[in-house]
Parts: sequence; C-alpha cells; structure tokens
Amino acid sequence: MKANMQSQIEDLKKQQKKQRGFTLIELMIVVAIIGILAAIAIPQYQNYTGRAQAAEAITLFSGVKTSLAEYYNENDAWPTAALAAQTPPGTDCALDCNDEAGIDPANSIVGTYVSSVQVAGTGIVTVTFGSGVHSGDTMTFTPDATNDGALSWTCASAGIADAQLPSNCR
Repeated sequence: MKANMQSQIEDLKKQQKKQRGFTLIELMIVVAIIGILAAIAIPQYQNYTGRAQAAEAITLFSGVKTSLAEYYNENDAWPTAALAAQTPPGTDCALDCNDEAGIDPANSIVGTYVSSVQVAGTGIVTVTFGSGVHSGDTMTFTPDATNDGALSWTCASAGIADAQLPSNCR
C-alpha cells in the first residue's frame, strides 16, 4: 500500500513538472484576441465619448431654446428684426443677440466642454466647444417658425463626425 501511494505521489510530481505554464502559441493567440478586441473597442469608445460631450451642447441649448421661443412668440420676430422695428431704431445685434433675447452673455453659458452659447440676430444659436474631443468645433441650431407659431430646430455641426453626434443631430 505504501509503495502504491509513493507511486501515485511520484506520478503527480511528474504531471506538475509538465504543466509549468502556457506555451508560446497559447500566449500569441491571447495577444491576437486582445488586439482584435482593442481594434473594435477603441473607436467605439471614442464615438461614445464624443456623443457624451456633444450632448452637453444640447443640454445648454435647451435653456436658450425656451427663452428664444418666448422672445419670438412675444415679438413675432427674431432679435435683429425686432430691434430694426423699434422707434427709435435699436442697435444691430446680427452676431450676438444674447442680451436682446434676454439670455445670459454667450461666454457665461458654459459647461465642461462648451465654452459659449451665442444667439445670432436671426435666431440661430451657435454652441462652441472649448475643450474635449470637439475642441474648437461648433454646433448650430437653426429655428424654423411654422405657420401655427410652433418652432422647430435643426441641428448641424462643423467639424464633428456624424458618429460622434447625438442621435437627434445626425
């Protein structure tokens, strides 16, 4: 019995010596699999990050959108046209009408990635990114006033890939 046990112990020791680690081929297969997964995952993660940062622009725009809709419904015109109709005529605000529309200054409507939200005299809102994936890029929101008084907005971007835009801007 003792000899039988010693024989089994020796067999176990031999098996342990044989199984010391992975072979080179096994390691190469694992590295190849990780490389393939990384090649797929990294671009998807970059698109996800871009969409998340672009969503901040839509969030900041939503507050401006409400104020502009109120302005348009009260004046039946965008800021430049409303100022031109005043007697005496107001100043032209073709590029920056935040004050006229009752909105905070463009440089004070900021977020982590957005550096300004500026209202033009035609109602077009330009959101400029100051940092992140879209640094230096812009998104514009153009109003469309329909006959029944409702406003709809069209989103466009300059320099931002479609895959990095939120779904409602593609």
